[in-house]
Amino acid sequence: MLNKKNIISSILSLALGFFLVWLILKFTEVDLEQVVTSFYSLNPLYAGLAITALIVHTFLTAYKWGLVTQKLTPDSQQASQQSLKFYLFYTTLGSLTMQFMPQYVGMVMVQNLALRIHKISSFSKGFLSVIYDQFFNFLIPLLLFPASILYALGYISLSLAIWIWIATIIAVHFMINKWHRSLISFLIAALTWVKQLKSGKTKDAQPAMATDKNSILGKNFTLYLYWISVVRYLVWIIRGVLIAIAGGFKIKLWAVTFVTPIVQLAMLFSFTPANLGLMEFSWIGLLRLFDVSDAIAVQFSLMQRFLYIVAVVIVLAVFAVVSSVERFALFTSKQNQ
Repeated sequence: MLNKKNIISSILSLALGFFLVWLILKFTEVDLEQVVTSFYSLNPLYAGLAITALIVHTFLTAYKWGLVTQKLTPDSQQASQQSLKFYLFYTTLGSLTMQFMPQYVGMVMVQNLALRIHKISSFSKGFLSVIYDQFFNFLIPLLLFPASILYALGYISLSLAIWIWIATIIAVHFMINKWHRSLISFLIAALTWVKQLKSGKTKDAQPAMATDKNSILGKNFTLYLYWISVVRYLVWIIRGVLIAIAGGFKIKLWAVTFVTPIVQLAMLFSFTPANLGLMEFSWIGLLRLFDVSDAIAVQFSLMQRFLYIVAVVIVLAVFAVVSSVERFALFTSKQNQ
């Protein structure tokens, strides 16, 4: 839950993020008016496709979280009654919250609170479902990181980097297929240990896990979750490419593709809301390796942030309209009775 200390910490981290952005604009000599102008000159078609990709990414994130939650709470009537709309709403709300506190702190907090408030799961299982879901979010960029950094530094060719990406993704599929139960059991035990360490408890609070093939330890479910994560991350990369095209930025599309996993993993060490300032620094430094000017890198990184917020606002606005229509229809039906 939010307390005074957390609120003060969030305000300070937000202020630090804006200060870092100010430093970037100052030392790269990028005029803020120039950045705003780039927003107005967006190609509407590709900008719309980029926003669509962001919404699809949010949809897949919510869908995956819902799958994990229902598998961890098979006996919960509340969990079985919740539709994808429930998970999509709180995922989007978490995305909005991340703009005001460290990225994955905001998402984890909103998701865990949603499960507890709606009595879908206990604190222990709610924690595991959220963290287990977030693990898969980071797994794919982690797998793609080695080839990405080697290509960005010029140690391997583009064709070899692509081959390593494909080979890694396929190899992990077969690893999961053979050792899924041991891998997932170890992951759950590790997550439970982290929870106990954080809470100061020493008792074994690991929730009992079903062992049948349809449980979270099941091979088919684990592989399904893995490939959803792969597709989800592919959509995220496509989003970056579409933003580069929409803004007319002179950036090689392969540069955007291979820098994305590196920047994504940098978010693990984020201490500003939505990695504000730090994400921009990361893009500037990494795109320099591809001879992209600081001005272009700054505009591109800020454009990503802007369109991300636009996509979040659009989804929440749709929820608000649908909710209003449903309430009005319910009110009308009661009046007619």
